[in-house]
Amino acid sequence: MSVIAQIIAYIVSPLATFLAVWVAYLSLLTRYQPQLLIYYQPNPGVPSLIDLVIENIGSGSAIEVVFSKPLPIGCFGIEKPDGDGSEIPKKGFPVVSSGQRYVFNGGQYAGLESKVGDGLDVRVSYKFRNPVGFLSKHRATFVLGIEHLKEMPTRTSAGQAIIDALKGPNKTSIQEIRDELRILNRQLKTLFERDDAKGGDTEA
Repeated sequence: MSVIAQIIAYIVSPLATFLAVWVAYLSLLTRYQPQLLIYYQPNPGVPSLIDLVIENIGSGSAIEVVFSKPLPIGCFGIEKPDGDGSEIPKKGFPVVSSGQRYVFNGGQYAGLESKVGDGLDVRVSYKFRNPVGFLSKHRATFVLGIEHLKEMPTRTSAGQAIIDALKGPNKTSIQEIRDELRILNRQLKTLFERDDAKGGDTEA
């Protein structure tokens, strides 16, 4: 083997080994690294409401999750803002475990639009334990927007309408049916208790 070939072998062999180890480390890293998502979505029960979702779809836990700015929630108003709303503070969460999902009542379109505008740039930073066991830092940037929810229907879903009808302050047909069934149940219970009492007297 020539001197040049030996030199190339000495260079290529360690380099190939290093690349193989690096690829293996990166593959292992994906099993430890969290992946946070932050977004607004329609509330499945009440179409006029919008939820803020914070979830970790990665395999590792995100530790000391901090936001660059507060996240707007509780901002109500369909055609115009109604109140100042609330927010998730910048200090965020101590930890967001793998598969964990937080859902907050974000509010309604006009209320959130007054806070988010054309898009709210939010940087989130957190720590996680790498395959070696040391804490590593990571940052990600999200643009929170609700423009895609502008044409969201404002009617109440069928399920929520039933709940409102049962709990609402105004007397509805459903509430009247519920009250009638309760009265009938009490009457049947009293009737059965009397029959049992009579049966007991006869045996005596």
